Amino acid sequence: MSGCSIVGVFSREVPMNGNPVYHALALAAASVLLLPLALAMLAGWAPPRLRDRAALRTYAWALLCLYVLAPLNAIPRMADAPAAVVTGCSAAGLAFVAAAATLLILTARRLSGLAHR
Repeated sequence: MSGCSIVGVFSREVPMNGNPVYHALALAAASVLLLPLALAMLAGWAPPRLRDRAALRTYAWALLCLYVLAPLNAIPRMADAPAAVVTGCSAAGLAFVAAAATLLILTARRLSGLAHR
C-alpha cells in the first residue's frame, strides 16, 4: 500500500467546477424562461396582469439583468475555467443581481407613489 489511498481508489475524477451538464441545464432553463419574456417586454408586449405599462421597460431590464447571471455563472464552470475566473464571473453576476434588485425597488417605489396620488 505504498501511496495508495482509499479515497483515490473509490472516487472518480470530477472537474473542479462540477458536472457541466447541470450548468448547461441551468443556462438552457434561463434562456427559455427569462430571455424571451424580457425581449418581448422590451418590444412592447405586456403580460395581461401588468396594470401599469410605465413599469414595463424597467421590469424587462431587471429580467435581463437576472438572465445575465446564468451565462456568467454557467459558461466559466462548463469550460472548467480557473478558480479566479469563476470567482470573478460570480462577483460580476452578483453585481447584475444588485442592479436587478435596484431596478425592481425603484419601480415599486415609483408605482406606489403614483398610486397614493
